[in-house]
Amino acid sequence: MSNSVKMLLDVKMNVSAVLGKTRMTIADLLKQKKGSLIEINRMAGESVDLLIDGKIIAKGEITVLNDKLAIRISQLYSQRERFSQL
Repeated sequence: MSNSVKMLLDVKMNVSAVLGKTRMTIADLLKQKKGSLIEINRMAGESVDLLIDGKIIAKGEITVLNDKLAIRISQLYSQRERFSQL
């Protein structure tokens, strides 16, 4: 491994998973209570998007690992595919 790549191994980035999206007014959001359900634009069992610093890099499925939620990566996007997602 080259020194230039080794320097990047400690760089921290924000990693997030998008389960789905929806739109609602602030008034509707403020009406939500514990146990409320918010409908999103995905079906149960659909894959989730994995983002690094807000850019989609992969798709995966939600799974449980050691009693915690995790994402099993099922598809990594190429640079061209990531560009088309913008």
